[in-house]
Amino acid sequence: MPRETQAEENFTLDRCPACGRMRYLNHDMEFRVSTICYHAICTVCIRNNFHQGPSKCPIMSCGKTLRTKDFKKAWFQDLGVQREVDIRRRVATVFNKVEDDFQDLDSYNAYLEDVECLTDDLVNGDDDKKKLAELKLQQWEAEHRAEIERNRRLANESEATRRKRMAAEEALAQQRRELEIQEEAEEKLQERKFREEMLDSLQQGEQGKANETVSKILLKKRGQHKKDVALDAAGAPALSIRGLVDKKRTATVLDDGPYDPFMGLDLLPTRVDVSRERLAQYDNDTLKKVKMDDAWKAGGYSAEEYLSRALFEAFAGLGVFVDEEMGERGVSTQGAAQAAATGATGGRMDID
Repeated sequence: MPRETQAEENFTLDRCPACGRMRYLNHDMEFRVSTICYHAICTVCIRNNFHQGPSKCPIMSCGKTLRTKDFKKAWFQDLGVQREVDIRRRVATVFNKVEDDFQDLDSYNAYLEDVECLTDDLVNGDDDKKKLAELKLQQWEAEHRAEIERNRRLANESEATRRKRMAAEEALAQQRRELEIQEEAEEKLQERKFREEMLDSLQQGEQGKANETVSKILLKKRGQHKKDVALDAAGAPALSIRGLVDKKRTATVLDDGPYDPFMGLDLLPTRVDVSRERLAQYDNDTLKKVKMDDAWKAGGYSAEEYLSRALFEAFAGLGVFVDEEMGERGVSTQGAAQAAATGATGGRMDID
């Protein structure tokens, strides 16, 4: 078993591959993973081997020079997954273009495919592919450093804008909840007041005052309904966020629609109608039995498919005239034979 595989297995079993200490006997034992060679060793070995400066990896088969800052806590128990995540994060910081940087979607998809191929070479490629991919990555980073920094800054600004929008939405929701609670309390107070006034008027026998109280309640409900409708239509004009994209002014994005492998090519026959309505008019005893018996349909047999294939095969050769094609072929063949016999050609050919 290779030393790297054994080291990963020991890490899975909570055993340090450098000193052999086990977590079972040392409950405060912690592991750190090197970002250079991705070997996991305990913090005691890191402190003993690298406290005075750079040193070689404690794993016998590695031999790479490491420093204390090269070790970090692993998020994944599988070190292969941890390595791939770190590589993808590094590649994403260098190739950080977005769809808006390209003229069309095809160019953006081609860019993503190239980035994924480069990432796959860094993760799963052999030594030659890894060196070539690393060289491409460093070259791209050196040539597009300013552009990478600009895209990173724009991404941070977009994230800040998203956080501001979420905070504004939460504040607006909290404001609406407080307003609803306040309106509910006022409504309960008014209902209690109107109920007391109505009871007092009924006890005193004042029919006119009771009718007036009922009219007030109805008017209040109508006014509240109109107020709710107006609020829903107007929205919340008091709260606004600067810097957001105005969707009304944004250009309409054309939707390419679903992917069509035939690129819009119509494969339906043109000499015969094979629509479902037309196929339903064809009938014979065999097809009638097939349409009425569910045992045929259970196996996937389709009478419409049979009719479509039969009609296509019947009408497929009507536009082909064999005699004319054979005549044209004979003319070309005779001309070639005559030219070969006489040596008369349209051009001169030298043979070495």
